[in-house]
Amino acid sequence: MQIGVIEVPTRKTLLVQKIEEQILSGKLRVGDPLPSERQLQEETHISKTVIHAALVELEQKGFLEITPRRGAVVANYAESGTMETLNARIRLNGGNMTKKQTHSFMEARIAIEGAALRRLAERHTDEDLAYLEAIIAQADALLEQKEPDTAALAEVLFRYHRGICLRSGNEFFPLLLNEFRPIIMEFWLRSISVFGAASNVHLAKRYLELIRAGDAEGAFHRLERSVNEYLNCLDEQ
Repeated sequence: MQIGVIEVPTRKTLLVQKIEEQILSGKLRVGDPLPSERQLQEETHISKTVIHAALVELEQKGFLEITPRRGAVVANYAESGTMETLNARIRLNGGNMTKKQTHSFMEARIAIEGAALRRLAERHTDEDLAYLEAIIAQADALLEQKEPDTAALAEVLFRYHRGICLRSGNEFFPLLLNEFRPIIMEFWLRSISVFGAASNVHLAKRYLELIRAGDAEGAFHRLERSVNEYLNCLDEQ
């Protein structure tokens, strides 16, 4: 039996999570003041240095606004938040996105990957095609297994679609996918579960065919259709 490394959260991490939960659950509302660092120290028995670092991290994530005289108050994280804010909301939901979050994320996916598909279809090279073909070959190898490794296939599909963004020539698209990686991996795992491993790989090959043919609009609309199919299936559950 292999258990692996067990990591224990630091006190700062636990404090950050506790305050995040208070804010995201609505127990702390926008504009509500937090206790002073001294009060938090007395209540939690955590050093003032660690408390200050936790509050600074929460400010960076968009959960708090810290001013010298006013102290820390709850910020409107919908306006000031980052990807870390979204990740915190997902963690509070047991690691799962709500349907509303999923729809929002898929709209973002169409905008980002759809633009990448168009660019790549219009201006691809033989090297671009070979790059994507090599990843598809890895997916095919997994499908040949008696029991395909779902996690490994999800990883390959992530790299394939990131590869589309990477080979499109836009410097920001692949970085955005890396930022969304935990969410995207959950999407691929669910997509494999719902539509099957072979269906997902077949769709990846279809994108490659459309890119090779230079059919930018066809590739974009195929992405839109696959996203809508996924969302319709999700809404029916």
